Amino acid sequence: MSNLSEFIGGGIKSVQTGSASQTGGIVNVTINAVDVNKSFIMINRTSGTSSSIPGYRSAVLSNSTTVECTAYAGNTFTTVNFTVVEYY
Repeated sequence: MSNLSEFIGGGIKSVQTGSASQTGGIVNVTINAVDVNKSFIMINRTSGTSSSIPGYRSAVLSNSTTVECTAYAGNTFTTVNFTVVEYY
């Protein structure tokens, strides 16, 4: 059985969490610099008044210091929570 360190080369270098609150559209969040070729991003449970309303929510690393959060749930306030993991 394989473990995660076999795939990512030796462990986790950094973990950063953040969030973006908006009423639809795109919000850019600045993070500490990461190597985008050795990082991935996860969306945690979204919150806000629209957490039970169907819609579109995403977070992507647009460059080494920027997470681009997008949310659309009509005109309802939404928070996108994310975690960026960088590995060695």
